[in-house]
Amino acid sequence: MTFHKVLLFALSFVTSATSFAQKKGAQKTEVKESFQVVNPGKGVLEFDYLRFDFGSINEKGGRVYHDFHFINNGQGPITIKNVITSCGCTHSDWTRNPILPGDSGIVRASFDPDGRQGKFDKNLVVETDGSPASISLIIKGHVYPSRFNFTDTYKYQYGNLAVKTNSLRFDHVKTNSYDSTEIGFYNMSNKKIYVYKIVAPSNIVTIKPYDHMPPNTDMRIKVKYYPAQPFEYGPVKQEIKVYTNDDSIPVKVFYIQANIEEDYSGLTKSELKKSPKVKLNTNTVDLGNVSLFSTPTAKFTITNSGKSDLVIRRVIRTCNCLSPELSQTVIPKGKTATLDVVYSLANMAGPDTKTLKIITNDPTQPEITLSVKINVTE
Repeated sequence: MTFHKVLLFALSFVTSATSFAQKKGAQKTEVKESFQVVNPGKGVLEFDYLRFDFGSINEKGGRVYHDFHFINNGQGPITIKNVITSCGCTHSDWTRNPILPGDSGIVRASFDPDGRQGKFDKNLVVETDGSPASISLIIKGHVYPSRFNFTDTYKYQYGNLAVKTNSLRFDHVKTNSYDSTEIGFYNMSNKKIYVYKIVAPSNIVTIKPYDHMPPNTDMRIKVKYYPAQPFEYGPVKQEIKVYTNDDSIPVKVFYIQANIEEDYSGLTKSELKKSPKVKLNTNTVDLGNVSLFSTPTAKFTITNSGKSDLVIRRVIRTCNCLSPELSQTVIPKGKTATLDVVYSLANMAGPDTKTLKIITNDPTQPEITLSVKINVTE
């Protein structure tokens, strides 16, 4: 064989080998992309959420912590091999043992705010032997100087904690929905304040982001308010109790005022035409001049001029001096009921006006205010 033929044969062999290697590499990439289908026994790591905002933290308040919770939703075990942080100010710890399918664990992120005023946004990369091979978690917040004037937000002192307010209002809560707000705390003490438990009625959901507040940091507890069943229409008062290790006032009481309303927004035109309708003889009764210690009675007449039963859901008085008596709570169409309001006159003098409200199932007049006027003489 001549030298030229040998050279051509060698080049042909190299080209074929290269082509084979490229095809083999392409097959590996394709297998890798469809690995979860080929190997259904792989662990799958799923976090409940990937970002957390610490909010406002004090530069000298000490390191802050947050636990990212996850679950293995795959068919095989999974292990976190490492968590890489983006700077020395951020540390991490995590569940070290293999996590079996259906089991859960945490990645704990911590941030040291000392000397790092301003906004921060830090990344933690979680490396696993399952799927995904890596996933990013983010912590962020705002570091204020050690002399941060928390009183701009947290105006009232409640033991060693400052609060935005200890009164929560939900003015328009529909029976088929909910309303929400936050309870804000700021730790003014030089020790960690722990929130051990929160006691609330069953219709109120509270969510605390973590268990404790380092010195000079805040916490916001989310509050979801659902109407309690059976529904009590109109104004409702309830309480939330927050149990802490604050040795000044360990139990913090938050007072809730809500107004429960029926939602009529989904009614069709046909349904509105068939609905009940309130008709009053008057909205105001003037009892005139009345002597002290007497008990005059204001009379209101309620007629249902609609096409279905009118229901008086509640009569709400604004003063204990009024005693309302309703002849019936369900008024058929075309029928009439009476509302007698007895006015007890004690320690009163001169002109006065008191009000009360009736809550009905009339979509056009779900709440009606009535007034009773009087002039008390000796």
